[in-house]
Amino acid sequence: MVDETIKILERQREDLVVRMLKKHEEVEASRSFTERVLSGIAELLLVVDQNFTVIQASREFYAKTGYPEVARFPLSLDQIFDQQTAAKIREGFAASEFAEFEAQLQGKMARLPIKVRGSTHVTPNGLTLHMLICSDCSEFYELMDRLREGQKQLIHSSRLASLGEMTAGIGHELTQPLNAILLFARNGIKALEKPEPDLDLLRKNLEVIVDRVNKASSIINTMRSFGRKAEEELYPVAINPLVEKILQFLEPQLRIGEVQVATEMAPEGCTVCAVEVRLEQVLLNLIQNGIQAMGKVAAPQLVIGTRVVKKVNPETMRREPYVEISIKDNGHGMDDEERKKIFDPFYTTREAGTGMGLGLSIVERIVRGFCGYIEVDSTVGGGSCFRVAIPQTRNLSGSQKTEAA
Repeated sequence: MVDETIKILERQREDLVVRMLKKHEEVEASRSFTERVLSGIAELLLVVDQNFTVIQASREFYAKTGYPEVARFPLSLDQIFDQQTAAKIREGFAASEFAEFEAQLQGKMARLPIKVRGSTHVTPNGLTLHMLICSDCSEFYELMDRLREGQKQLIHSSRLASLGEMTAGIGHELTQPLNAILLFARNGIKALEKPEPDLDLLRKNLEVIVDRVNKASSIINTMRSFGRKAEEELYPVAINPLVEKILQFLEPQLRIGEVQVATEMAPEGCTVCAVEVRLEQVLLNLIQNGIQAMGKVAAPQLVIGTRVVKKVNPETMRREPYVEISIKDNGHGMDDEERKKIFDPFYTTREAGTGMGLGLSIVERIVRGFCGYIEVDSTVGGGSCFRVAIPQTRNLSGSQKTEAA
């Protein structure tokens, strides 16, 4: 009887050992399978328990962050996210749906910009597990930075090209004061060589020289401000003085082309929040295009106006006051097909070799960046009218920023 009992116990022990070995093999196989799955995932995957302690992570997570494996060094949610982000993740898991959001993941050496998604699973044993899927956005943001820098360089190059087109007129403007300075300086020397110097004549010559030097300095300062790279900070910009500044800069080119300019400026309210250098580029490009479009017109006329209108702001989706700048010429105009393509990159209506077709494409990007609109009306032989609308700035408590010459 005892022997039979011992045999039964031995068989039960053997069965128990076999079941334990099988269970161990299943657990190991499951763990191996999980590790293989995690190693093949390109995302930064984290599995955290109900206490928000990391219990497993993908190989990509360790590679990007530099953290040691959690099996050897425990890692909590608060160690890899700031307090606000960690709280937002906890709230997301507590809610019925985890909304995707952008955050910063704290690595051992640096922070990573990521997009965070999450889901919750409950095991058959009642264990709650949270999964965090973090998409690394570093390359995307680096690409966007390079694109922005490239756009800045392109805009700057376009401004320099505009300066190049001004060379003939600016050269003429500088030659006149320099010749005057030379002439009156020689007159002053002759006045000093007389036995009784004419001090009144000498004073008048010196006053003319000072006036001509100031004129030349003004021309150079205007060129310097137009050659400056754009800043990124937005601040209130008064449109009417800006238009006058650009027309002063283009005055030699307008005189050479015998272009008559008329302005129809609204008396007040024409202030926008923008980057002045970029806005200069927009208006300079549009005005120069109008001048070039009137190259074969007998009596070229340019009409520039400003007014306040109501338009829908794409950010707020409400009708708000906008400052509209219109630039109208009586040039050759465009047909419907040309007008549809006028803002496309590399499209140009000029003769081959006289333009790259990037000016209006850049102009549109700048205006859209200020939540603005740009429109054009044109008919063949009837000229063109470009209208740029930018949200009006109503809070002008701070002083308007101006660029140093």
